[in-house]
Amino acid sequence: MTKRSKIVIIVILLSMIAALMFMLLFNIGWIRSRKGALPREEAKLRYPYQQLSPTEKALYGTLYRGIEAYEKTIKLPGTFDRKTYERVYLLLAEQEPQFFYLDSVYETSELMDTANMRYKIPQEQINEMRAAMNVRADAIIQKIPSDADEIEKLLKIHDGIADHCDYIDGTYQDEAYGCLAEGEAKCEGYAKAFLYTARRAGLNAMNVTGVINGTENHVWNIAEADGKYYHIDVTWDDSQQYHGHTTHTCFAVPDELFGDHAPDLSAYQPPACTDDTQNYYVRNALILNHSSELPEKAATWLGNPMLLEFRMADESVMQSVADMLATSVELRDAVQLTSGAVTYRAYMDEKRKALVILPS
Repeated sequence: MTKRSKIVIIVILLSMIAALMFMLLFNIGWIRSRKGALPREEAKLRYPYQQLSPTEKALYGTLYRGIEAYEKTIKLPGTFDRKTYERVYLLLAEQEPQFFYLDSVYETSELMDTANMRYKIPQEQINEMRAAMNVRADAIIQKIPSDADEIEKLLKIHDGIADHCDYIDGTYQDEAYGCLAEGEAKCEGYAKAFLYTARRAGLNAMNVTGVINGTENHVWNIAEADGKYYHIDVTWDDSQQYHGHTTHTCFAVPDELFGDHAPDLSAYQPPACTDDTQNYYVRNALILNHSSELPEKAATWLGNPMLLEFRMADESVMQSVADMLATSVELRDAVQLTSGAVTYRAYMDEKRKALVILPS
């Protein structure tokens, strides 16, 4: 073998060794970046989690398992700066309603390789409280027909939560526990209860934090059905103005009809909600293309006789319906025929072009 041949062989061997070392180091980094990440089946039901980077997913998963085990100190899968840790931690706290025992106060530092957890409920109480949540959530799920499609499943969950809960102050008003187990919640509790139940039913849903009408903090949901996404606001559909009745003005709503809800984009980018075909009113043929259709649809109403609801096709129909509500004897007679009531109250949701009639 010539000297030149030996040099070539040595160069090839060194190249191979360098390549192997690179692959080894790459794979170690790859493994480390994913250590702690959620299993694929869990990740599928968590759209916000899917938007995280591999290292952020590892942090999320590590915190998830540590909190589930009620660990006071959690060893993180690497070192994270304050901003990254805080964003992932707050995302997890908002998207994992089963962790109702997390304290609202949390600790951070400039660089973190461990996290100190604070809990507001003793560990020995958690299983009993979670069991109470599951009783209500499972009761809702059990009422879903076996042949229901995903949008119908979401509707049954929406109705089950709204029918059971009241919008009032409570000890756990901002938690799924308050809504499901105690029937007392504010908007965050409603949203977390919907998320908890939907995920328990195998559906992909998420909490969305933001503001309504430009000023007031609010939490609602976005859920997936057959590959498309829809806004759902159980809180607004359980409004006190409807006197205990559950409406559907905010069920399966596209972005174009949800402009008064502005999501906070600092945690994650919610999916676009562009489909209108599964909206409650579209799906159930409750669209008014002309005000003259209202009396007939009211007279042939097949749902709850004490709650009639429709959606107007456009602003002109909405205006003519508004005029009819004040003067139409035909509409009054139709409502009486359906409900037996001689009077009614009417509410319009102009953003969603929805009409709710409550016979009284």
